[in-house]
Amino acid sequence: MAGVGRAQEVSMVSSVSAMSEETFGRRLRRWSGEWGRMAALPLARSTPERVGRLYDIVGTRNLFGEESLFINLGYWRDDPATLDEASADLARLVGREAALGPGDVQVDVGFGYGDQDFLWAREFGPRRIIGVNVAEEQIEIARSRAADLGLAEVIEYVHGSASALPLDNGSATKVTALESAFHFPSYAKFFSEAHRVLAPGGRLVTADIVPRMLPSPAPAAWGGRTVLDARRYRKALLETGFETVDVYSIRRYVYRPLARYLSVRLRERDMRRVNPILRLAFSRTGVNLWGPWADYIIAVATKTEPG
Repeated sequence: MAGVGRAQEVSMVSSVSAMSEETFGRRLRRWSGEWGRMAALPLARSTPERVGRLYDIVGTRNLFGEESLFINLGYWRDDPATLDEASADLARLVGREAALGPGDVQVDVGFGYGDQDFLWAREFGPRRIIGVNVAEEQIEIARSRAADLGLAEVIEYVHGSASALPLDNGSATKVTALESAFHFPSYAKFFSEAHRVLAPGGRLVTADIVPRMLPSPAPAAWGGRTVLDARRYRKALLETGFETVDVYSIRRYVYRPLARYLSVRLRERDMRRVNPILRLAFSRTGVNLWGPWADYIIAVATKTEPG
C-alpha cells in the first residue's frame, strides 16, 4: 500500500478482518440502530452536533476502503487500483497545494480517522499537526492509531468546531479541510477562523464538494446553511481577507471513476457489512444520479504577508 508504514498496514488489516467477522444477525441489529439514530439526526441541537452524530453512526464498519479508514471519494487521475490508493492520492494533492513541509504547524479540520494526517506526517514531515473534529468516536480512534504508529508527539487531536477553532491567533502556518468543509455550519465562519489562526503568509487548502452552479444572484440555502459554487467560493475567500485565491475543479477525476470502481467494489464479500442505505447511495446508479449535480473543487488561499 503506497505511503503506508508496515505498522499502520498491519493495524489496518487487523481492523478490517475484525469487521468482516460480524454475523448477519449482528449486522441487522446494528443497521436497525443506525437507522434509528439517523432518523433522530434532525433533532440535534446544532449543525456540529448533527455532523458529529452522523459520523459516529457511520463508524468504521460502513467505510468502502480496502484496508484503510479514509473517508473520502478519492482522486483517480493516475488510475489508482483501489479506493485506498485514490484516497491517499487526494491527500497528497492537498499536501502539495498546501506546500506542506518541515517547520509547518498544520491544522486539519474534520480529519476523519486520521489517515491523511498519518500520510502527511510521513511523506511531508510538518513539525506538528493539530486535528480538530466534532465526532468523539473519530477523535478517540485517531488518537489511538496515532499512538500505535508512534506519531503522538507530532499529531494532536482535539474536539472543536470549524466555526470556533480552539487555537490562538496566528498559531498555524497551514489549515486544511479534506472533504469536510461542506459539513461545516458556515463557510464564512470557517474561512474567518482559518484566516484568524493562520500566521501571515499561511495557506488554507480545502478539497470540497459543492454544487456545479447556483442561480444568480444569491447563494442557495440548504439545511440552514449557505451553499457556494466554485465562483462564489473564491469570492467568499477573498472577502474574508485572503490575498491570493485559486479555485479549480477536479470532478472529472472523482465521480465517474469512483462510480466505475464502486460498481465492482460493492459486490465484494466484505461490503456486506455496509449499511444498505449507504450502499445504495454510493452504488454506480446512485453516484450517477447525484454526481452530475456536484462539483469537486480544490481551493487554495493565502493570507496576506505584512507590509
